Amino acid sequence: MTIPLASAISPAADAVREVILEAFGGTIPLRVSGRGHWIDAGRPVPAKKILSLAPHSGVVDYVPGDLTITVRGGTTLREIEQIVGHERQWFPLDPYGSDDGTIGATVATGSFGPLAHGFGRARDLVLGLEFVTGDGRVVRGGGRVVKNVAGFDLVRLITGSWGTIGIVTEVTIRLYSLPPHPLTLALKVPDAPSALAQRIKSLLSAPINPLAVELLDAEVAGLVGLPCRPAILVELGGNEAAVNSQKDVIAALGGASEVFPEVWRRLRVLDDLAAGPATYPHPEPNIVLRISSLPGRVADIWNMVKKVLEPLPSARVHSSVGLGIVRCILPPSSGFETVHTLVESCPGATVVCERMPRELWPLISPSVVADKISQGIKRTFDPQGILNPCILGS
Repeated sequence: MTIPLASAISPAADAVREVILEAFGGTIPLRVSGRGHWIDAGRPVPAKKILSLAPHSGVVDYVPGDLTITVRGGTTLREIEQIVGHERQWFPLDPYGSDDGTIGATVATGSFGPLAHGFGRARDLVLGLEFVTGDGRVVRGGGRVVKNVAGFDLVRLITGSWGTIGIVTEVTIRLYSLPPHPLTLALKVPDAPSALAQRIKSLLSAPINPLAVELLDAEVAGLVGLPCRPAILVELGGNEAAVNSQKDVIAALGGASEVFPEVWRRLRVLDDLAAGPATYPHPEPNIVLRISSLPGRVADIWNMVKKVLEPLPSARVHSSVGLGIVRCILPPSSGFETVHTLVESCPGATVVCERMPRELWPLISPSVVADKISQGIKRTFDPQGILNPCILGS
């Protein structure tokens, strides 16, 4: 594989490169980090040194007319929101966690939230990036314009690779204009499990173009400030006429009411809210799993998950129904049996583990990169295996 090296090296990449070359010479494993909020996510990393991108922040280039911005990897999502907000623009990616998380970590983990329903996931919004490989090469992929498709797609390769093949030092992302008339509606969920599928089908097939659609169980609804009963949140946005028209369509489905938009920000920090104020910051991370399938199977998976977790009242469940994802947040004490039963109860679905206690990883999810192709890519970009070793398995 021919890797397109950068013709010009940014200051951030130069600083990161120095650390990597030193580690490369001594075969010193590195734990790559943004601001360290999710340092416990993914498999345990046997690293001797943490390389943080937090010091490398700031805007490199911002062209409001092109709806693009280029920032350093340590720039927080809050900084980006504030900068582009002055131009009535936004970066519509709402990954779970606080706004204090960095864009580099967001891209590296491929994180996203409910807005992926309307705008796509991280790899759909990243136009270009600069990264440093495990042997100190500085590489650029993609570009700084929306229409840029040429050669091997390094952007998609790096996005979601968890810092195992390169450290993201600079990112160019696609922006959108802020919706002039945002509106959030909450729909009641039928009590009968058999009626849930029809409710979801009616909503997804309705003539509307929602920005996000999220199903909440009663516990999650209560945590985000809604009445403690299951609900479906729908976020709309656009010109006034379009929003009002879609609101009428949803109202015709029955059981809809307008709610405050702050529910979406609370949903983003649900992992910490679910830990409870008495234990925050919690000493052990919650167990967080994503169960993915076709949108048409969401109701069935939801009902199976809720049945398995019924004996665990402290469990929290929500679902991005249009994406086919059911996300489960369990207390650290849940143990192997609960997690194993949950995974086994959803045949044909893909289970992604975000967080688990150290001892559960080899039992539940030993590796996701044991295949020859993944191993070959890893050796090409990180020949000594010093970048986030074992975080994706072996």
